[in-house]
Amino acid sequence: MLRLRWGVLDHNVIWLILGLGVLAAALWVPAFRDPENLANVLRQAAVLGVLAIGQTFVITAGMIDLSIGQIAGLVVVLSSALLNGEAAMTLPVVALMMLIGAGIGLVNGTLLNILRLHPLILTFGMLSVLQGAIFTYTDRSIGRTSELLATLANGSVLGLPLSAIAVAVLAAAGHLVLTRTRFGYHLVAAGGNPESARRAGINLPRVRLAVFIISGVTAALAGLLLAGRLGTGYPLAGNGLELDAIVAVVLGGTALSGGRGSVVRSLGGVMLLACISNLLNLLEVSAYLQMFIKGAIVILAILINQPRKGEA
Repeated sequence: MLRLRWGVLDHNVIWLILGLGVLAAALWVPAFRDPENLANVLRQAAVLGVLAIGQTFVITAGMIDLSIGQIAGLVVVLSSALLNGEAAMTLPVVALMMLIGAGIGLVNGTLLNILRLHPLILTFGMLSVLQGAIFTYTDRSIGRTSELLATLANGSVLGLPLSAIAVAVLAAAGHLVLTRTRFGYHLVAAGGNPESARRAGINLPRVRLAVFIISGVTAALAGLLLAGRLGTGYPLAGNGLELDAIVAVVLGGTALSGGRGSVVRSLGGVMLLACISNLLNLLEVSAYLQMFIKGAIVILAILINQPRKGEA
């Protein structure tokens, strides 16, 4: 009974930490609890939230995808350049960006299955390729996003940011796929014990391919949201997003070794990071000290997430 209770607390501790953190921040810094500031926190968290959903699938499957930040960055630049403020082009450009994200994910998954490289090395290589492609295309801000994308990224309905609502819907869909479908069961099995999953008849190459396509599509969606927030195609927009997404997923309790993950708790990790970042900005903490604090959070999250004796 004690072990069961600890397991429930362990799996949901991110919400306890988030709740206590928000309460402390609201009491300590009055500006934090301002409704407009809280809405802004949700808007800022939306991009990372979409990325974290895709990364949850990847890490639960026992892999990692370092290319998602640059996929998002490429989408920011290309969508802004192609749209250039033209509202009529929004849907075709959104569809094209989704196809590009899926295509990059397809390449990642295919190369992983054929070359059998470690996903860390493979996706780091793709990160470099995409970064080079972005700066070959432009080395300065370019184009302008459409009003529709800007509204999705910055607008509100009944006080709730549209982007936060979109992330909630996407998270609900991701949660159902991961916990209620055969594909989700196969993905968890593949991440927990690939050899046992293979012997059970699970098609591991197909699962890996699907996971990277999901990651590419969510990265493209995040890029579209980011383009709407920025309003222009900034070539450095995606830098560092992949690491923030990994931190959020790990904070949410997803095991870096695979076999255990939750889309919902990953969003808890996203919100914790967003609140910390917002609080540090309100306190006018220097960017360098913020980097130090975020690095400490990464180390702490990894240490906490290590399997205990008898759990591995």
